[in-house]
Amino acid sequence: MLAGPGNAVRPLKRDVVIVQRYSERIPYVGLRGSWLKSETEHSLQPGPLFQRKNKGWLVHGPLEAMANPYVLAVAGLDTMRMDLAEDPQELLDRAWRRSTRETPEVIRLSKGRYTVVELIAGPWAEAAAQDLAERLIAEDDTAHKQQPADQEEYYRNLPPPEPPRAPHIAPPLMTEEPWAAELAKRPGLRKVDLVRVSADTVHLLITGRVVLDGGCGSGMPLFGVDMLTDTGWAERIPFDLTQMDCGMPWADWEDHVVMMLPLHWWVAAHQPEGKKELVSGSYRLRFVGANMKALWTRPFVLDP
Repeated sequence: MLAGPGNAVRPLKRDVVIVQRYSERIPYVGLRGSWLKSETEHSLQPGPLFQRKNKGWLVHGPLEAMANPYVLAVAGLDTMRMDLAEDPQELLDRAWRRSTRETPEVIRLSKGRYTVVELIAGPWAEAAAQDLAERLIAEDDTAHKQQPADQEEYYRNLPPPEPPRAPHIAPPLMTEEPWAAELAKRPGLRKVDLVRVSADTVHLLITGRVVLDGGCGSGMPLFGVDMLTDTGWAERIPFDLTQMDCGMPWADWEDHVVMMLPLHWWVAAHQPEGKKELVSGSYRLRFVGANMKALWTRPFVLDP
């Protein structure tokens, strides 16, 4: 920390640029000794000494444990060079003897070359560092005593707390009758027309709100496959209402053309062993609308 000229302890009023020059020491791998990189210059940015009423005092902190370190303070045409020790322990010991808190050394700007130790060892420098240390301690103690009052004022000026919110009351579970009434309000399927069957691929025209499989970007409706048996229509693949949650749950269509998946492959992929073959016979497809009411296609014949 630089002070102004004269015996008074006051901050330096002149514009000054402070840089540190040093070489980085690189140890050899696996051997004793080291080598030095080329000299590097580092600008030292000042910070305030006192937090409340600083009164112009600025502190510069050089980098520690560097090789061949020195600090240049340039004020106009005047330059002061301060040589630092590579080991900062002597300076740290001096600061700890002065106070248990972090306090800076005080140096008066003087043109020429010096070591930092000789600049801070004089009676004036020691008295100035002790004076500023006591002022720093006094400021810290004042701030510590003021902290409870500041906190009390902060909490006193806070707005009153919001009244407690009413606890959330979950709505009653929907029983069968209200659920049926809710489904009845939803649009359903109006028409599922069979256009043609190409091999085992069924082409349809669908009108109304149809339930989809919910796949990402999918426009495939959920469907079931019924087969005509001696005792009537039986589910070859039962209608499964399970949907994925990536795409839309339903779609509103008007004479929308749908080409279904090949039914031989679909049955083989969704049935256990022994039930994979799709035998020759009459079949129909089942679809449901958003109101969960089903519509079937007219029957069509499939060959194996």
